[in-house]
Amino acid sequence: MNARFLAVLLASAAPAAIAASQVTPAEPYEFDAVNLRLNVDSCYFVPETVSVTAAAGVIRVAHRPNLCLVPGEPRIVDIRLGTLPVGDWRVEVHPDGDPDGPASERIHFSVRGRPEIAIFPRPPRPLTDYSGHWFRAAESGWGLSFHQSPTHVVFAAWYVYDADGSPAWYVIQDGQWTSATRWAGKVYRTAGPAYFPGPAFDPAAVTRTAVGEAAFEFQQKPGEEGIATFSYTVSGQPGTKRITRLAF
Repeated sequence: MNARFLAVLLASAAPAAIAASQVTPAEPYEFDAVNLRLNVDSCYFVPETVSVTAAAGVIRVAHRPNLCLVPGEPRIVDIRLGTLPVGDWRVEVHPDGDPDGPASERIHFSVRGRPEIAIFPRPPRPLTDYSGHWFRAAESGWGLSFHQSPTHVVFAAWYVYDADGSPAWYVIQDGQWTSATRWAGKVYRTAGPAYFPGPAFDPAAVTRTAVGEAAFEFQQKPGEEGIATFSYTVSGQPGTKRITRLAF
């Protein structure tokens, strides 16, 4: 293989021109999950080679390309940059795999503080994200899925069993933060049509019945880091459980 033919071969392996990358959301707030959205050639781009590093307000995304004789199909790839504090940031894309090498793209963006209504005293808000699967290790088999949005809205699903051993699902929502570490809301029992087997699922047949209240207390004490308290009253029956976030 002569040098001229090799040069032509490598030139044909380069991906076709693609749309510019972008940060999503375009105008993020604090606590938002920020991603870099790349438009890539599915053969040229190798997900396993992606690395993300940051220093002094600059986030560098590097990946090593694959040499392809035939271009692949276009793909959209989201790469997590993180939940960033308020400030000005720059993202650099390094398609040669070297984060210290020349960048093919530079994207400037700002993370803004979330607007708040001028109320005194200020309403409580959490200082971190408590999202995850929570359970009691000594009673493995039931648990809670706790989801906290960037605007601090909470939705939780509670999966347990009835007295006859049948699975029971509850949702916990319509609540508020009463302190930086405590959220309280209403408990609803859900029921609906069978999913397996049968025709298309009918969402109109789903019912939601209010059955009580619940609260999550995430305040930590020395020696009890990572432990929360889940308290509830369901159908007149109160209870309290100490729970931990499941580590995957």
